[in-house]
Amino acid sequence: MASVSKLGLFFCLVFVTLEAFQAVYLGSVFQNADSFLVGACVFGISVFVCTLITAVFRMAELVASFRSWKILAALNVFAAITWCTYLLAIQLIEPAIVFTVFSGMVPLGTVMAAWCGLPEAGSTRQKPDIIGNALIFLALLFLGAVTVLGYSGFVRGGWLAGIAGVLLAAVSGLCTAFVILLSARLNRKGVGPLAQFGLRFILYTFLALAAYTLGLDDKGIQTRLSDLVVVILVGLGVIAFPLYLVQKAIPLLQTSTIAAMTALGPVMVFSMQLLEGRVDYSAATLTGLIVYMAGALMAVYGSVLQSTHTRTECSRTVS
Repeated sequence: MASVSKLGLFFCLVFVTLEAFQAVYLGSVFQNADSFLVGACVFGISVFVCTLITAVFRMAELVASFRSWKILAALNVFAAITWCTYLLAIQLIEPAIVFTVFSGMVPLGTVMAAWCGLPEAGSTRQKPDIIGNALIFLALLFLGAVTVLGYSGFVRGGWLAGIAGVLLAAVSGLCTAFVILLSARLNRKGVGPLAQFGLRFILYTFLALAAYTLGLDDKGIQTRLSDLVVVILVGLGVIAFPLYLVQKAIPLLQTSTIAAMTALGPVMVFSMQLLEGRVDYSAATLTGLIVYMAGALMAVYGSVLQSTHTRTECSRTVS
């Protein structure tokens, strides 16, 4: 059991690292490229390849997914909202703030889901977890104010763009929490990570194609085919692959632990964007990140305590 948990934690750590690189890299790329075109290509390829492999080697999982079509449909809706909002947010405000708000809303969204009665979200919380989530919430409010008032490293426009960017990032993180919870539910129905990864992005792929056709994110700049191919290949590595790792972690860890682990990446984003040099250094952003990271570390510690307590109780029950 311990080795399984360690593997799940490793998957989450790799996810956080690649997601941090993605937030900075895509924030730069999407200043000139159509985010919907890139998203449609990356997730369209993922849908085709993963579904094809599942159909050839694990047909029973496809059958199980169709039997649970309501869960699958909800998963598609939340995944589509997640990526439509996230890919727009990183074009509007500082990548570190986007990723922080996005990451912080995942554990907070899990708490909200528990209040709504979703069994996958759990209910019992350790004190460090509660304090950590409270600090995360305060940090997100502070970073939102920093962005809107113009004290962050980058806002593409005025205060309205700042508000839009923060709200889009928050919605993206909240929807991600429900994606994790619904994935856990679908996994119990017999649908494994590969099948889920292929099936949950069908709606987003079609929406992204429609948005690209309508020119909703047209920058007025023609992206060269060679550049587009490079962006798509990198996107498969920093968007699709880390998401698949989280999908692999879902059967191995409690959803609250996964949600807490996803909150550990913002400092990596802040460091990477300084190295990239596109975004100015912001002391206000760093201040918010320090508060946020204190909360994130406490939330992870509390989640691990809760997971250990749950395993202990299960062992006693079995005994």
